[in-house]
Amino acid sequence: MSANGEAASSVQNGDVNSPHIEFLYFASCSNASAALTLLRDVLRTETVSSEIEMIAVETEEAAQRNSFFGSPTIRINGVDISPPPTSATPSLACRLYVQPDGHYAPHPPADVLVEALRRTRRDANT
Repeated sequence: MSANGEAASSVQNGDVNSPHIEFLYFASCSNASAALTLLRDVLRTETVSSEIEMIAVETEEAAQRNSFFGSPTIRINGVDISPPPTSATPSLACRLYVQPDGHYAPHPPADVLVEALRRTRRDANT
């Protein structure tokens, strides 16, 4: 991340086991901790060797620049694992994710992360 809070550009290095993973968050949102733990667990289970680029988004301006739709936001090769509705606007907010049972949680469902990683692998092989 650059000094002004902008995300580094997403560059895929060709290794399907090392996709570029960005974890965008802001410090005062407590949702990030559970999501980061889940992300690390899924990466380990899926044998993905990528580092997680931690990107702190602390101002509304940085939220706009980074297309930040809430904390936490997880992107793989520049693609949000759970794209927000087209009507959403970037802002500093705690993000909630719909779970398989219809309830909301402060982290995405594990299967959404797994599918995003597997899709990245499939896309890299086509």
